[in-house]
Amino acid sequence: MAKSAFRLALEDAIEQRHSAVHPWSEAWTSGKLDRRLLGEWVKQHYHYVSHFAEWVAAVYATCPYQDVQHFLLENVTEEEGLVGMGGAAPVRHSDLLLEFGEICGMSKDKVLNAQLNGELLPETLGLQSWCTVQSRKPFVEALSGLLIGLESQVPRIYSKTTPPLLEKYGFSEDEVTFFSIHIVADVEHGEKGFEIVEKHATTDELRTTCVRIVKEATMMRRLYLDGMYRKFLAQPQADKKLAA
Repeated sequence: MAKSAFRLALEDAIEQRHSAVHPWSEAWTSGKLDRRLLGEWVKQHYHYVSHFAEWVAAVYATCPYQDVQHFLLENVTEEEGLVGMGGAAPVRHSDLLLEFGEICGMSKDKVLNAQLNGELLPETLGLQSWCTVQSRKPFVEALSGLLIGLESQVPRIYSKTTPPLLEKYGFSEDEVTFFSIHIVADVEHGEKGFEIVEKHATTDELRTTCVRIVKEATMMRRLYLDGMYRKFLAQPQADKKLAA
């Protein structure tokens, strides 16, 4: 079946600023990071993904359609480890990220207390705040940003960044479970997000708004990665040049 013009516009909005081709992602896939830097990424990323279920739950609370509510509740229970995926034992997804951080040398306490200790980058806080605002909007707009603009990007990003974790950084399959489960889960979540938004965005004005929000979402994710790249790759290189 041919895709609608609206679906194509949503997909194009993602493609224009996809985080899979960001310089931070390119450095990751080419082996230019190390475990210390991956741990620093965990410290920032946890304070984005650990709140995702809260944002989806906020949309659930105001959504008037039972079928959409059911899907959102499934999303929350998967993220929070209340149900397993594909017969696997239930596990909170953000806990898997904490475990990966510990393997990288970043302690759980260091990650959990990063915001309290003022260690989150401004760009990380910006992405957090943007998602919080979006989650309070009417459900079609909220899901455009959260599921289409953000979550639907994940399978492509992690399909690109997970193999180097095994091949270049020396992790085992079990140690990268956080990434592998999201390659599978977020394909379904992202696609369902497209279906919901296509079904319920019934006016030209609302469809235009949804496309704009998807563009904002992709921009916010790239700004978050900009912060990582500047702090941990660009600035250290600049400091080395000055020292030389």
